Amino acid sequence: MDPHPFGWYSLIPPLTAILLAIVTRRTVLSLFVGILVGGIILAHGHPLSGGWIAAKDFIWAKFWEDSKQQVFAFTLLIGGMIGLVSESGGIRGLVNLIVPWAYTRVRGQVTTWLMGLLIFFDDYANSLLLGGTMREVTDRLKISREKLAYIIDSTAAPVSGLALVSTWVAAEIGYIQDGVDQITSGTKPEAFQLFLESIPYRFYTWWALLLVPLVALLKRDFGPMLTAEVNILRDEGNTSDAPGSNNQHSQETNWIDRLTSSLSDRFQLKPESPLTSNWVNAAIPVGTLLLVVILVLFYTGYQKASLETESPSILQIAGAGESNLALLYGSGISLIVAFFLIAPQRLLSGKQLGWSIVMGMKSMAPAIFILWFAAALSAETAKPSENGLGTAEYLKTMISSNLSVEMLPSATFLLAAAVAFSTGTSWGTMGILAPISISLSHSMLVPEGGVLDPHDPILLTVVGSVLSGAIFGDHCSPISDTTILSSQSCGCNHVAHVRTQMPYAILGAVASVIAGTLPIGLGVPVFVCHILGIGVLIGTMYTLGRDAEVVAAQSLEPALEVTED
Repeated sequence: MDPHPFGWYSLIPPLTAILLAIVTRRTVLSLFVGILVGGIILAHGHPLSGGWIAAKDFIWAKFWEDSKQQVFAFTLLIGGMIGLVSESGGIRGLVNLIVPWAYTRVRGQVTTWLMGLLIFFDDYANSLLLGGTMREVTDRLKISREKLAYIIDSTAAPVSGLALVSTWVAAEIGYIQDGVDQITSGTKPEAFQLFLESIPYRFYTWWALLLVPLVALLKRDFGPMLTAEVNILRDEGNTSDAPGSNNQHSQETNWIDRLTSSLSDRFQLKPESPLTSNWVNAAIPVGTLLLVVILVLFYTGYQKASLETESPSILQIAGAGESNLALLYGSGISLIVAFFLIAPQRLLSGKQLGWSIVMGMKSMAPAIFILWFAAALSAETAKPSENGLGTAEYLKTMISSNLSVEMLPSATFLLAAAVAFSTGTSWGTMGILAPISISLSHSMLVPEGGVLDPHDPILLTVVGSVLSGAIFGDHCSPISDTTILSSQSCGCNHVAHVRTQMPYAILGAVASVIAGTLPIGLGVPVFVCHILGIGVLIGTMYTLGRDAEVVAAQSLEPALEVTED
């Protein structure tokens, strides 16, 4: 085996960005420093050459990449649409419709989770849409922005990864097929069969989805999330744009906030008081976005799938669809519909209509910068053959040596988590590790000249571990696109979202290993693993978690006693 060209140096750029982001809470600056460090490593220690490589080959190149420009565009357009329907009072009208049912903190969290399950076809649409529409509901119910971002982030990727009709399907099956193609002896299993049969073995994905309603129904929080919930209940969060508040935008864009605030005051671009209008002013644009995305997704998917087979299935059509293009059309058309729906009602003046769109787009500015730099850093960690540092390849060699077959599912899950955490991409992690893991499973499970059993629990758990481990690492990574979009759409400080979500993600991952991948390696049936895993989740929540409402009430008692005296 050829030695790795950069060795442990390949870990330095992503770790630098992640640690700096946690320490400084300045995500864009931290990502830029990480990219610059990576460029210097690629230039073998020459600072000027490294800076040029970082700027030209990664930062500049990613900005002009078609797929990224589509992401930037639909992010801005959805922000503009949400800004318009919010400023015109449509969101408040929708809130008034939801509040009679979601009138408690528990019901508000469960409602957000259920709405996330309904938007199962794409994780980007899920993250961007729910944050903007549910903020006012959760603010009114004193649910912290951190909790809202957690609910959305922990629903978006898991539900899209499990759904049989989503933008993820084709990619996941394609990655599995790449692994099947590397098997050189015996009868090869069907990639689609492995995809379907691995669904019960994706322990983290299932349990991350389940943990959200458990947290709500059990009324238990722990770690930084408990602090965030107590603060909002004590009226110390979500109240202003003061430093440290949940509503604060990224520090890198404070100059934009100051400029827009000055312009708004000078030209009286905001209504004198918040408006409340009919809920259809929000429901029709949001419904239009969902409808157009689904139609374009299926139209483009049918065009592509019909080239490969005469009668493509719905699964094949959905998986082959152009998700970024669908989101671009959906966000653009929904903004146009919102404008022509709201303008004739004269809820806002002409200047205020335009300004609300601009302000909605401005609220997405931090997400654009972070997505751009995170993509550049992710490209920098790619394979050496793609002019990258080969971070994933180095992690693979570290973890996969001296491995027993019983430990293969657990090691695969941890490896996928490490790669996704370091690179910030779940899809990239799946693409790298699925072929390697499947071919490694074949070599370890099948004697020379034997046939691989496609129903082997270890093989299915390995496949499931790649797909779910990538989502776990993605949930913990500050440079993940869905993590970025979740925090920004919810108006939550990005690093605060990562810090508060990480303990819950780690709980799901620990349960996945001790009650899932390890028992499977020892021959325990999968249904028993799910019973054990749910028990671990509930037991941990009762052991570590506390009711934020009770904690908040207890923390106010001394102050109340002093007042009475």
